[in-house]
Amino acid sequence: MRAALAALLLLASASPAAAAAPPPRPAGAPPAAVSAAASVALDQTALSVRIGQRFSFTSTVRNDGDQPMTGVVAHLNVLSLDPDVYVDPEDWSTSRTKYLDAIPAHESARLTWNVQAVNSGRFVLYVAVSEQQGTGAITASGALRLAATERRTVNAGGILPLAVAMPAVVLLAGFVARWRRRLR
Repeated sequence: MRAALAALLLLASASPAAAAAPPPRPAGAPPAAVSAAASVALDQTALSVRIGQRFSFTSTVRNDGDQPMTGVVAHLNVLSLDPDVYVDPEDWSTSRTKYLDAIPAHESARLTWNVQAVNSGRFVLYVAVSEQQGTGAITASGALRLAATERRTVNAGGILPLAVAMPAVVLLAGFVARWRRRLR
């Protein structure tokens, strides 16, 4: 067993260039990296919302190259500009990754992103594009700067009538019971 492991390590060290070579591209894939031919733009650059509010925005993935782009993946990212705010992007959107159909040369694909603000603070949302094979670089859109404020409400979830009525009913029942005792 040790001999086999030693032979394998010797073989790997003898050919470092072969070990560092990228995997072969699948047939039919464009020879240039998707990121070299792709650009991503958002339809908005700033937005203000309240916690719990749902909103959407659109990104446009454009093929600036002369060859069709295939195997493109777009991914929505959310990051906080406030160091004390934890962001779980899965809470913000249930559909953060989209696999695009082929985009012909000099054409574009529009993607709609549905998001819900779950934290208050200052955030940046952006869309990154890469190849499914992951061999090319990543192209990112500009930032959508988001200000999410806390929603202060007196009647959260419609509870105000119940919160007022229950103590009133208890007090009324106490007065009725006391009044009945005095009548006896």
